[in-house]
Amino acid sequence: MKTINRQAAAAHEVLMMNLAIFHLLLPVAALSSGYMTIVLTISLIGSLLIMFYINYRSRTGHQDDFVALNWKLAWKRCRLLLISYAIAALIMLLGLVLALIQPDHGMYSIILVVFSRIAAVPIVLMVLALFVMATTDLSQARQGVMAKP
Repeated sequence: MKTINRQAAAAHEVLMMNLAIFHLLLPVAALSSGYMTIVLTISLIGSLLIMFYINYRSRTGHQDDFVALNWKLAWKRCRLLLISYAIAALIMLLGLVLALIQPDHGMYSIILVVFSRIAAVPIVLMVLALFVMATTDLSQARQGVMAKP
């Protein structure tokens, strides 16, 4: 039974690792270095790769239903993060459109900076919410209790 609980908890551990490394650690490193675009691009690609791994594991057959359900729950949490990425992309697209119609180059830069900060908000809020959800899911998986989606 302990091995099944450990296998089920692995899904949530992978999700939390994704959140910790690619949404907390690397963005802080990007802000403190001169390579912000490169580091944030690596962070986004790494996060997407981990999410695709979780998606793959949620679709593959597992010997135990409890393990399979936890991988599916982790994928459901990843979809929430993908929705926050889409919202951030829409906000940045709106900012880009508004910046492109500005005749003043200084105003173009200001609008892009403002909208990039606003676009980060949905992702930051979702990461915080997912940390809480994944921590609860992880605890329940280790105890052998199925979390409610």
